[in-house]
Amino acid sequence: MKKQILMAAAMTVMLGAGCAKPAAPAPEPSPAESTPEPAPELQDDIYIFYTSDVHCGVDDNLGLPALKAMVDENRAEHAYTFLVDCGDFLQGGTLGSMSRGSTIISLMNRMDYDVVAFGNHEFDYGMDRLKELLGSREFDMAIANGKYTGSGTSVFEGIPPYVIRDCDGTKIAFIGALTPEALTTSTPTNFMENSEFVYDFYTGNNGDDLAAQIQKTVDDARAEGAAYVILLSHLGSVAANTPYDSISLIHKTTGIDAVIDGHSHSVIIGDAYPNAEGEDVLLTSVGTKMQNAGELIIGKDGTISSLLISEYDHTDPDMETAIAAAEEELNTILAQPVGTADYALNMTDADGIRMTRSRETNLGNYCADAVRSIMNTDVAIINGGGLRHNLAAGEVTYGNLRDIFPFQNVLASCECTGQQIIDVLEFGSSRTEGLYAFDGNAVGEFGGFLQVSGLKYTIDTSIPSPAVFDDNSMLTGFEGERRVKDVMILQDGEYVPIDPEGNYTISSTDYVLFNRGDGNTVFYDCKPIVRYGSIDIDALTDYFKANGIPAEYSDVEGRITVK
Repeated sequence: MKKQILMAAAMTVMLGAGCAKPAAPAPEPSPAESTPEPAPELQDDIYIFYTSDVHCGVDDNLGLPALKAMVDENRAEHAYTFLVDCGDFLQGGTLGSMSRGSTIISLMNRMDYDVVAFGNHEFDYGMDRLKELLGSREFDMAIANGKYTGSGTSVFEGIPPYVIRDCDGTKIAFIGALTPEALTTSTPTNFMENSEFVYDFYTGNNGDDLAAQIQKTVDDARAEGAAYVILLSHLGSVAANTPYDSISLIHKTTGIDAVIDGHSHSVIIGDAYPNAEGEDVLLTSVGTKMQNAGELIIGKDGTISSLLISEYDHTDPDMETAIAAAEEELNTILAQPVGTADYALNMTDADGIRMTRSRETNLGNYCADAVRSIMNTDVAIINGGGLRHNLAAGEVTYGNLRDIFPFQNVLASCECTGQQIIDVLEFGSSRTEGLYAFDGNAVGEFGGFLQVSGLKYTIDTSIPSPAVFDDNSMLTGFEGERRVKDVMILQDGEYVPIDPEGNYTISSTDYVLFNRGDGNTVFYDCKPIVRYGSIDIDALTDYFKANGIPAEYSDVEGRITVK
């Protein structure tokens, strides 16, 4: 069968050995009392296919049906064939959100995944729902850095830090790692009991705590006889993820052969980074929404190579049928027309590079205006990470709008001061850079970057961010010169300087205002006006039906200036 391969990257590692799928997860590891015997020589190469950040895009780009066909055909020819995922599969599209994850779990079961890591968006439906979903899975999961200190039952109960697969005597360990940013990039209150955090992912000490925990897990896996260690990482590999990124982790650890990365949506065919002892570790990442699938090959000669596959000329008919059946259940609702868009609303630039997390967009303006109008407040803010899809000009269906707001967040409003508005804009711009794109990838992104309504402001990126965060990435205050300048508020149809001591009303989602989403603590103790309002998608739908898309949204308006 024909594959469209982007490129292949190869490197040489120490010779190990080789793997068939056991019926049950590996038990909790315990340090070995003696050095394990050398593994027998591999009789065939090991093939590890991988996905990450699918975000419910099961039929996008390459798609799961093509991947299923490719993996099954490889399994028929090679005994040592595995399929793994690095997280963020449950949320990000209507197929997941309308079933609250159950449709996605069902499809993943059909794919016959071997090992899956957690992503931060697996927690978006809450811990109780996640426990239900995990109970229906038919694949193993692993997380090495999940810690629970509460009085109930951890969502990670029974999930090991790593999973061993045995290839005719050669053991391969898959370790799961979740970004400590999960505490803020999902809903922070989901990780709390009685307003206190009871979950932790080894934050602190500039990433050293995370590295130490992963190192311990690697050592345990090696002691159990693992000839190869593969890290299924949902850490990311861009500067915004520092100090908890995969590259930093590689530099601080030993014993990892390859890192399959997720979270940052990066496309990395295969780069080599030195570990703490100067030995090369392969890093690879597939992007998002099934842009690519990856194939990691551990050769009989000890080489490790990786390639990304963007097309395949064969699909699995049963998988196509399953996806079609799932989508058909949604069609009655999603296909309902809600109006016509005279102009496109975009979260990306003309090259497809995402801008909502670092720049003003006409999509962000429109959605923020919708929230401000529905909630009847002075200003509205929308976190850029909550906007998920462009809206094309032409007929618009409910499904098109639902793709923009897939998370079903509850709207809320509160009273605040002008200074608090200034502070939240400073928080949102803490990672903004002078350029939003470099070498074809978005840079300076932050899910907490704010699209605004009723406001104008300037970000001076020559000034380092004064925002201060604690070990859980929660905002604690500001130190130093402010980079947010010239904040103006819309009053009686004109923009006027905001009064830091003035009183205003602000609306957003409860995630942003009251749940400390993205680490925003500015409004946490403010007096609510509406604590639990309508769902964001309902507000957007009502606003669109009433207003369409006027010409003022054909481009950005200059609400946010970045210099």
